Amino acid sequence: MGQAVPSVSVVIPVHNGEKYLAESIESVLGQSYPATEILVIDNASTDGTGVVAQSFPQVSYHRLEEKGLAKALNYAIERCCGGLLAFLDADDLWTPDRLEKQLDALAHQPDLDIVFGHVEQFVSPELDEEAKARLVIRDKLVPGRNKSAMLIRMESFRRAGPFAPEAQMGDFIEWYMRARDSGLEELMLEDVVCMRRIHGNNMGYTDRDNRVEYVRAIKRGLDRRRGMAGG
Repeated sequence: MGQAVPSVSVVIPVHNGEKYLAESIESVLGQSYPATEILVIDNASTDGTGVVAQSFPQVSYHRLEEKGLAKALNYAIERCCGGLLAFLDADDLWTPDRLEKQLDALAHQPDLDIVFGHVEQFVSPELDEEAKARLVIRDKLVPGRNKSAMLIRMESFRRAGPFAPEAQMGDFIEWYMRARDSGLEELMLEDVVCMRRIHGNNMGYTDRDNRVEYVRAIKRGLDRRRGMAGG
């Protein structure tokens, strides 16, 4: 008997993302290796996000009342059927061969749990010149240790556990610390797997005052490690 064909579930969380969501979904649909399912989790949007998402028959659309990002992600993951899990922010894009390259890495290294890749940051082209001038990208190409650049085996994700429900920002930081502590094996590809759109309304720009949440996420992870050491 031949090997089972890898099945990939893709989770796209979104809040008021109608402007760029279609492009993001199209970048998943355009993969050289097709995803098994795409779940768009609409976190109480008040714009046309739902209309955009539901215009794609390949998308499983779920609208939630405001739950926060981490709770929305956990809601989606519990409904995924794939053996592998990937994420995409609703304003970013995957490169066309992203899944193919990451799956190839997993196939050649069966002990791997997670494959990351590099992220290329770009200023959204529709912005006027004044807006573009305000958006300085310090590092255009960066290693992508974040959700949108990650492909993970579902069983490995469950070993690390769900995202911390209380997290509003920094949800991935605390989870990644748990993943490392769980002994998950990872690989960083040199290939670009994700294009991060900078448009001025990114969470990192609009929620600068809330970046203390990143510090809290790190503290939660460190406290948990101390508890494990003390136990």
